[in-house]
Amino acid sequence: MPEQSSDWVALRRRAVGERIRTARRHRELTQEQLAHLINVDRRTIHRYETAQRDPALSMLILIADALNISLSALVEGSNELDMRGARADERPSL
Repeated sequence: MPEQSSDWVALRRRAVGERIRTARRHRELTQEQLAHLINVDRRTIHRYETAQRDPALSMLILIADALNISLSALVEGSNELDMRGARADERPSL
């Protein structure tokens, strides 16, 4: 696999981790609280947020649901997650 490809993947992995962290903080949740919501260890959330591990699609779905954002907002777009219109008490549209 070309080296540039792996650089791109690493950048995307970090971007997803940053969006998880941003959304979690916007919801005023600790890593431990989010981990409890999706039934994983707090260290797993830390590893996702710091791009040490790649979350499986099923895990990304659980995280997005727990954070009340769409899956696409979590994995697509710019490196920054726009949370201006998101409210903690509403569910994402599917």
